[in-house]
Amino acid sequence: MLSFNPFDWYWLSEDGRLFSSSSKILIESDDAEYVNWIDSGNNPSRWPTDDSGVQTNRALQEVLAPYGIFFEIGSLKNALKQQVDRAAETERLKYITPGAGQAMTYQQKVDEARAFKAASNPKASDYPILSSEVGITAETIGGVADIVLAAFARWQQIGAMIESVRLGAKRDIDAAEDEAAARAIIEAVVWPSAQVQA
Repeated sequence: MLSFNPFDWYWLSEDGRLFSSSSKILIESDDAEYVNWIDSGNNPSRWPTDDSGVQTNRALQEVLAPYGIFFEIGSLKNALKQQVDRAAETERLKYITPGAGQAMTYQQKVDEARAFKAASNPKASDYPILSSEVGITAETIGGVADIVLAAFARWQQIGAMIESVRLGAKRDIDAAEDEAAARAIIEAVVWPSAQVQA
């Protein structure tokens, strides 16, 4: 009898569905490998159930997913697309500070910098975020506005490039015909670097 190996195991449902994790497909109960496995004293695991007690494909997928095993290509594609989204966020965080409050602050800085540059007679009191950086980021509010707008322009470039890679990878994963092709897309992703826009 073997100890549990999620990569070489079987799950059997009450209606006779039999899933092989090594083959990643439903098999028949007379499958030669399965018969040998059973003859070695093993028993398949009971097909898992959902919250209502029904043995569903989704319930099995929840058991398999932590091991990187996917019952259906659609589940694999969804997991890979989530992986792309997480990787894109990791890339973004190389250039920006995380947090909703920080994002609001950055947007306010950009709005104030644009308004400052457009004003014919700007008053520092109209630009509280920019004013708070005078003497830190630059010696004048105009200098702060210039730095903020330059940083935002750089972010727009790298952010757009990251978004293009993210969306392209997800599109290609959706179009992949099999697991190998879908996984190959993840391996082929190349994220842009700050040097690209210099």
